[in-house]
Amino acid sequence: MVCPFCSKEMEKGILSGDGRSGVTWKAGDKKASIIDKLGGSYKVGAAKYTLAAFTIEAYYCSACKKMIFDTDIEK
Repeated sequence: MVCPFCSKEMEKGILSGDGRSGVTWKAGDKKASIIDKLGGSYKVGAAKYTLAAFTIEAYYCSACKKMIFDTDIEK
Protein backbone atom coordinates (compact mmCIF):
# COMPACT_ATOMS: atom_id res chain seq x y z
CA MET A 1 0.00 0.00 0.00
CA VAL A 2 1.23 3.48 -0.83
CA CYS A 3 1.04 6.05 1.97
CA PRO A 4 -1.57 8.72 1.13
CA PHE A 5 0.43 11.33 3.09
CA CYS A 6 3.98 10.96 1.69
CA SER A 7 3.57 8.46 -1.22
CA LYS A 8 6.16 6.01 0.18
CA GLU A 9 5.49 2.29 0.57
CA MET A 10 3.72 1.22 3.77
CA GLU A 11 4.45 -2.02 5.62
CA LYS A 12 1.64 -4.44 6.43
CA GLY A 13 1.47 -5.72 10.00
CA ILE A 14 -0.69 -6.56 13.01
CA LEU A 15 -1.75 -4.26 15.86
CA SER A 16 -2.43 -6.22 19.04
CA GLY A 17 -2.93 -5.63 22.74
CA ASP A 18 -4.34 -7.05 25.94
CA GLY A 19 -4.15 -4.29 28.56
CA ARG A 20 -1.26 -5.83 30.48
CA SER A 21 1.51 -5.36 27.94
CA GLY A 22 0.18 -2.34 26.00
CA VAL A 23 -0.55 -2.02 22.30
CA THR A 24 2.05 -3.35 19.84
CA TRP A 25 2.57 -3.45 16.07
CA LYS A 26 4.61 -6.07 14.24
CA ALA A 27 5.25 -6.38 10.51
CA GLY A 28 3.87 -9.51 8.83
CA ASP A 29 0.85 -11.71 9.44
CA LYS A 30 1.41 -12.58 13.12
CA LYS A 31 0.94 -10.47 16.23
CA ALA A 32 3.94 -9.64 18.43
CA SER A 33 5.06 -12.53 20.65
CA ILE A 34 5.81 -12.23 24.34
CA ILE A 35 9.53 -12.03 23.44
CA ASP A 36 8.79 -9.13 21.05
CA LYS A 37 6.74 -7.34 23.71
CA LEU A 38 9.43 -7.71 26.37
CA GLY A 39 11.87 -5.96 24.03
CA GLY A 40 9.49 -2.99 23.80
CA SER A 41 10.48 -2.09 20.24
CA TYR A 42 6.94 -2.50 18.88
CA LYS A 43 4.96 -0.41 21.40
CA VAL A 44 2.47 2.05 19.94
CA GLY A 45 2.91 5.31 21.83
CA ALA A 46 -0.48 6.85 20.96
CA ALA A 47 -2.48 3.88 22.28
CA LYS A 48 -4.84 4.08 25.23
CA TYR A 49 -4.82 0.93 27.34
CA THR A 50 -7.78 -1.27 28.28
CA LEU A 51 -8.18 -4.78 29.68
CA ALA A 52 -9.60 -6.32 26.48
CA ALA A 53 -7.42 -8.21 24.01
CA PHE A 54 -7.50 -7.39 20.28
CA THR A 55 -5.71 -7.71 16.91
CA ILE A 56 -6.11 -5.42 13.88
CA GLU A 57 -4.45 -5.66 10.45
CA ALA A 58 -2.76 -2.30 9.85
CA TYR A 59 -0.33 -0.61 7.46
CA TYR A 60 2.51 1.52 8.89
CA CYS A 61 4.58 4.21 7.17
CA SER A 62 7.98 4.57 8.83
CA ALA A 63 8.70 7.74 6.85
CA CYS A 64 5.85 9.86 8.24
CA LYS A 65 4.85 7.71 11.26
CA LYS A 66 1.24 7.19 10.09
CA MET A 67 -0.81 4.01 10.46
CA ILE A 68 -3.89 3.01 8.46
CA PHE A 69 -6.43 0.29 9.23
CA ASP A 70 -9.98 -0.48 8.14
CA THR A 71 -12.71 -0.31 10.75
CA ASP A 72 -16.46 -0.24 11.20
CA ILE A 73 -18.24 1.33 14.16
CA GLU A 74 -20.86 -0.98 15.64
CA LYS A 75 -23.75 0.38 17.71
